[in-house]
Amino acid sequence: MAQDDELPPPTSSPTPQNEQPAPGGNDNFNGFATKKKVDLSKFIIEPNVNFSITSGRIDFGFSPYVGYKVWEPAYAKRTRGNVGLFLGGGITYFYTGFKNIGFQDYSGNTYYANAHWHTLGGGVFAQYNIWRGFFARAKFEVLHRRLDDFYGNVDVQLNTQNGTYKVIIPRIEKTIPALLVGVGYNLLQSKNFFFPIMVSYNVLNNISDKNYSIYPRGLVVQLGFINIF
Repeated sequence: MAQDDELPPPTSSPTPQNEQPAPGGNDNFNGFATKKKVDLSKFIIEPNVNFSITSGRIDFGFSPYVGYKVWEPAYAKRTRGNVGLFLGGGITYFYTGFKNIGFQDYSGNTYYANAHWHTLGGGVFAQYNIWRGFFARAKFEVLHRRLDDFYGNVDVQLNTQNGTYKVIIPRIEKTIPALLVGVGYNLLQSKNFFFPIMVSYNVLNNISDKNYSIYPRGLVVQLGFINIF
């Protein structure tokens, strides 16, 4: 009969006969795992907010886009800026309101009415930050527009009994895709935030409805949120 002091001490993790235990105790315990923090330096953000009021017109909109770095070249650490390939997406909403637009009836009389445009959609993009704020970008987006079409067949109805009139503007809805490919420069000189000046070309310009697209021409010159041309 074996004596008690000849028996091995009890263990909660027996070691196989052919394997030696790790120094210092049980090698199966890794401690308490910690969550890996998100590397914010790999993100780029383009806030894109606009608000303007002119005579007879108000514009408001936002189009925030966020990208994440998926690839970085070997020279990235030797350059200034967040160099590399980014993939991302965002949403878009535009509103334009028109006040006191003049319309003429068949008699040449002028009547006035208000109109509204709403644009809602979003898209995805791939962007390569080249060097010190310079970048190249391809962005595909789909925008749905609800428009008071005052360029269409506007009808002016006059009530001859009381002399009042009513301007009827047809409302239309259009879903228009766009694929913008171009180059730009970040005016903020920031690694993460973008306020770009950019020149792009809408590859889908020839197959989209130019009369109702927010990019009526193939060439698009953009300053921040605003399309200059």
